[in-house]
Parts: sequence; C-alpha cells; structure tokens
Amino acid sequence: MEKYIIYIACFILGAGLSGLISLILSTKLKSAISRDFAKIANDTIKSEQEDLRKQNREALEEKILPLTKELTNFRDKVDKYSILETENTVKIIEQLAVLEKNNKSIEQEAKNLVEALTKNQNIKGAYGEEILDTILQNSGLQEGIHYLKQYSTTSEHTKDEEIHKIRPDIIINLPNNRHLIIDSKVTLSSYLEYIKDNSKLKEFKSEVKKRINDLAAKNYNNAKETSQPDFILMYMPIDSSVSLLYEDADIINTAYKSNIIITGTASLLVAIRLVNQLFAQQKQNDNIKQIINAGTNLYETFVQLCNELILIQNDFDVLSKQFTTTINRFQRTNKNRPSLFSQVEELKNLGINTTKEIPQELLEEIKIND
Repeated sequence: MEKYIIYIACFILGAGLSGLISLILSTKLKSAISRDFAKIANDTIKSEQEDLRKQNREALEEKILPLTKELTNFRDKVDKYSILETENTVKIIEQLAVLEKNNKSIEQEAKNLVEALTKNQNIKGAYGEEILDTILQNSGLQEGIHYLKQYSTTSEHTKDEEIHKIRPDIIINLPNNRHLIIDSKVTLSSYLEYIKDNSKLKEFKSEVKKRINDLAAKNYNNAKETSQPDFILMYMPIDSSVSLLYEDADIINTAYKSNIIITGTASLLVAIRLVNQLFAQQKQNDNIKQIINAGTNLYETFVQLCNELILIQNDFDVLSKQFTTTINRFQRTNKNRPSLFSQVEELKNLGINTTKEIPQELLEEIKIND
C-alpha cells in the first residue's frame, strides 16, 4: 500500500515538476516569441513608416516643387515690380519737382502778363491783335490773301472833320472787292476789377462805351480804298465780358448807332465761317466760269477741227482724182501703142539685170485694158 502511495506521490510530484517545467518553458517561449514579434513588428512598422515617409516625401515634392517654382517666380516678379515702382516713384518725384518749378514759372509769367495787360496800353493792343490773328489763321484764312494786318489808309475824323491816318487791326478781303474791318479792343483791367468786386460793373461799362466812341470817331466806314458794309466788328477777346455787355441794351444801342457790332471769340468764329463760305462760293463760281470757258474753247476748237477735216477730205478727193487720172494716163493705150507699164516691163527682155518687178496688179490691169 505504501508502495502504491509512493508511486502515486512520485507520479504527482513528477506531474507537478513537468507542469512547472512546461510552465517555465512556456513562459520563456512566450517571452522570446513576444520579443521576436515585437522586433518584427517594430521592423515592419519602421519599414512601413520609411516607405510611407518616402511616398509622402515624393508626393510632397511632386506637389510642392511646382508651387515652389511659382512662388520663386512670384517673388522675382514682386522684386522686379518693387524695383520698377521705386524707380517710377523717383521719376515721379523728379517730374513733380520739375512741374512745381514750371508752375511757379507759369504763375510768375501769368502775373507779369496780367500786370502788363492791365498797365501797358500798347501791350494790351498787341495782345488783342495777336489773338485775333491766331483765330483767323486757325480758321483757314491766309494773311496777305484773305486778310491784311495794320492796313494804313485815311478817313475823315468825325470829331474835327479832318482827314486822319487810320490803321485798322484787320481788313478781311471779301469777294467782289468788298472788305470787312475788325478792330480789337481789350478792356481787361476794368473787367478784372469787376470780377473782384461786382460793384465795379459801372466802371467796366463806362470803359467799353469810351472804346466804342473812340472807334466810331475814326470813321472806319468811310476808309479810303475800301468797300465795306455799313458796320465794323469790335472784337473783345473775353467772351464772358461780351455776354455781360449784351445784357445792357444801352451799350448795344450805342454801338448799333455807330455801326459797330461787338463780337467775342464765338461770334467772330461764326462771322469768319460765313466769310469762308463766301470765299468757297466765289471759288465755285470762278470754277464754273473756268469750266464754261474751257467748254466753249473746246467746242470752238472741235468745230474748227471738223472744218479742217472736211477740207482735208476734199484735198484727198482731189488728190485721188489726180492719182487716178495719172494712173489712167500710164495705162491709156491701144493696139498700136502699148502702155507705159508694159513698155517698162519689156526692158527686162532687153537684158537689164534686176530682181525687182512691177506690181502684178498693174500689169494685170494693163492686160485687162489691152
């Protein structure tokens, strides 16, 4: 019994040792497997991560490189634009400095001009004449052909009834030896005073009336060597002042009684346009006259040619008759007297040495006549 108990105890002890050994071995194996699996997993993860990094890097490079190039080009363009903007800014600053300098110069010249035009009567007159001359030239009129400047002539002065020399600013040559006188009057000083102070309107109108009376006294309407309408044009280069004057019936009536029409630049351009139309009409009439004269000369020349052709035809008829008579005379013959052509033809039979022949139609005609 004890033996069996020993056997059983040994079996149990052996089984326990075996289980313990198996357990120890199983734990170590599991630990080794875990280590190996962890290593393999780590290696796999590292490999996958490396592949993923490589793929991501290639993908990023594929996407980012064009963007980098575009950004580089954009940066270059921005830099270039910045440089150009800086250069342009410098140029603009330089131009502004020049402009500012020119503006100061222009302002000073304008002040000098205004001062001269308000204080110097001769400069005021020259200023108005120059503007008037510029308007005429820009309207297509030519000095010396369509108009004359400072034409000197004489007229009876209305104040003392004496003959005085006069020099209208402009005399426009109209068709049919007619003329139109334009005289420039600048009332700048009084007008500027009125612009500054509206209460100075009376002084401005008084100065204009004085200019009208002075112009009327020169009696341009009766100027020698001119043929003109019953009015002259008084040109004032400031249209706003002319508009102001036409609001005053007294001034307009004063000018009208003196056969003077006050004009500004706009109304003067209308008058010059009418003058151009007159010149165009005159030129057209002259062209029509030239065409009629040319047509008349052509017709008469053609009639003369026709008469001469008839005379030539008659001469040809007479010449043809004379030619026919002469040919007939050469061909006139009878049996006892051969024609001149046939007699000359017989010379070949007498031994003359020639290769030329009398035209056959003349010889045939001889045979027919024979």
